[in-house]
Amino acid sequence: MFDRKSKAPARPTLLDRVVKSGSQRVAILGLHAQAGTRTVLASLVRELHARSSPLALTSAPRLPLEQEEGADPHPVTRMIVPAGAWIATAAPPPVGDTVAKLERIETTGWTTTLGPVSIYRVLGGGEADLHGPGEPASMKAVLERLGELSGGLVLVDGGWERRSFAAPGVSEGVVIVLAAGYSATPDRSAAAARYLVETLSVPPCEEAARDAWDETASKGATALLDARGRPVGVMPPGLVDPVPALKMQDGGPVSTVVLPHGLNDEFMIPLVRSPLRCTLVVRDATRINVAPVYYKAWLKGRGRIQAVRPLRLIAAATNPWNPAGPDADPAEFRRTVATALPDVPVHDVVIESGGERGKPVWKFWD
Repeated sequence: MFDRKSKAPARPTLLDRVVKSGSQRVAILGLHAQAGTRTVLASLVRELHARSSPLALTSAPRLPLEQEEGADPHPVTRMIVPAGAWIATAAPPPVGDTVAKLERIETTGWTTTLGPVSIYRVLGGGEADLHGPGEPASMKAVLERLGELSGGLVLVDGGWERRSFAAPGVSEGVVIVLAAGYSATPDRSAAAARYLVETLSVPPCEEAARDAWDETASKGATALLDARGRPVGVMPPGLVDPVPALKMQDGGPVSTVVLPHGLNDEFMIPLVRSPLRCTLVVRDATRINVAPVYYKAWLKGRGRIQAVRPLRLIAAATNPWNPAGPDADPAEFRRTVATALPDVPVHDVVIESGGERGKPVWKFWD
């Protein structure tokens, strides 16, 4: 018999979504500056510690806020980390009584503008500055090593401008983060997130295109395929208008174009304005950088975009903050984004934790 006094089951938290995904290396990707990735990262760390789960973390290099006079030319992610965690950083430890006690375990072969990246075990909880490597290969190696040493979830945060840390193969799953100030209004911010989710969710390509990437595009050449997936040549580099080159020897249009360096407006605009429609294949969705008007026009005209390595989008996290003011209502903004992203779980980690926004809990392990 149904018990009317029993409570409805609690909604899954963001950490529940991450754990259920099975991804060990998870990227916390801010869609814009000051999206709130640090808050999301801190929330996941607190909840993992509360569950006594092993964890490791680092951060992709941050871009300095050039518009602010005296801004740090090498900004870092300052985090409160508990004892038992593992971190990878090239940043020197902060100064003060609240600094974490760290034991250097090893120095990696990767370096940054702040020096070589080292891996530490946290012996005593406190503040630590995170600054990991910037190149995808080095970040992948560091994340894999953190996973080996910790045996637990490995988290890395960073911004959209340096999103290669979130690429498939480097990370295994992605949580996107956006604030109400992403665009002029909360509704428009949600719409902007919907476009980014569309680009990040492009479907996988056919096996023939994957083979062409491995053989040709990975070496920097744009591979051309016919309707059966057979190679019919490569496109010469440096063309102002690529459309005339997208033809086979018999004059017919190619069926698939495998792009080595990604997809941008410079390549897309001539295609959108032409009658040619084909499949454009990129290595992964982080290499798509096309204005929404051209992206949507291409798909509406029955052009296709696919990826050699599909990206796994685990969830989205929202932040009601708006630097231009006023801030959005937290619950309402989460609902607005959830409506815009019906296929993506949407979370507000501050609401879930019952905490107070902007006031991090010190010594959450006590």
